[in-house]
Amino acid sequence: MTKSLSVAMTLLVIALLAGCRGAGSGTLVYNGPTEQTVAPGETIRGSNIRYVRYSDAGAEVLINDLPALKKVGDSLDWKGEPVPGVRVEMAQRILAVNAQRLQTVGTVKITVSDVQPGLATFPDRPAFDYKVAVTYTVRKGETVPGTWISYKGKAEAGAEFAGVTGYPYRKLGDSLAWVGRLRGNAYLDMTLRVIAYGDEFVTLGGLATIGLTQ
Repeated sequence: MTKSLSVAMTLLVIALLAGCRGAGSGTLVYNGPTEQTVAPGETIRGSNIRYVRYSDAGAEVLINDLPALKKVGDSLDWKGEPVPGVRVEMAQRILAVNAQRLQTVGTVKITVSDVQPGLATFPDRPAFDYKVAVTYTVRKGETVPGTWISYKGKAEAGAEFAGVTGYPYRKLGDSLAWVGRLRGNAYLDMTLRVIAYGDEFVTLGGLATIGLTQ
């Protein structure tokens, strides 16, 4: 098996297991795979890791403004609070590096505190943004985390939801979208699809984009 195929299969497994969960009252935790590619002089989005340049010795980077020399396969981790109330933890490995680019793969964990979901427009250019695969099993009467959308149960027309605009029914494979605010400086743009549903539950899976403003 080639190295690239091995990495791709690992990311697929991570994506299937990834999701969002509560971590106490008013807190949401998003976990998922991440892939980043930056050019010399650029910063890995959502972190304080800057790719400086490439040399025969490896990749020269700055982590929280401290110099480090990294090679293919080395870790490139970062933890911090890019905006108040949001904690980010990146666990990455360098997949490829040359004079033109630095490519990493790994996982990102985003903990959003004091969540108060509401309708809002996603910012055009957030200071930081992260894409995370999510899966939910929502019981009848419960709300999809981070949204106002709740599950009403199984109907003849499909899975029935409250808190959506217009037609409330979705069948297997249909999409369910939400754009809103998690807190004053954190936004959510999420598209889910119905994986399974019954009288008492619905299972949803898709992609969430979390955008942060300063």
